[in-house]
Amino acid sequence: MIKLTDKEVEEIIDLAYSTSEKYILKHVNKKDFEDINITINLNRGEDNFDIDINIDLDSDAKLPEDLAENAINLSLEAVDKYIETRNNKLD
Repeated sequence: MIKLTDKEVEEIIDLAYSTSEKYILKHVNKKDFEDINITINLNRGEDNFDIDINIDLDSDAKLPEDLAENAINLSLEAVDKYIETRNNKLD
């Protein structure tokens, strides 16, 4: 894999963040949250990258137990598709 550009890093972080946020707000009303904190760390190497997504949901409402986990998984799938498309364009 060719090293990610700064623009691609920004696009991946934005994609992961927006995918997580959309999933969460699709399943639970925004006014049920005190705070939604989505943290994304992306470290890139010469021929790889590592992404870490952490979601902290502060709510008095009962939330589905797997809400954050599902949002993270969906975000990682979106990032995988982004990278697959990117790599296909570079071949």
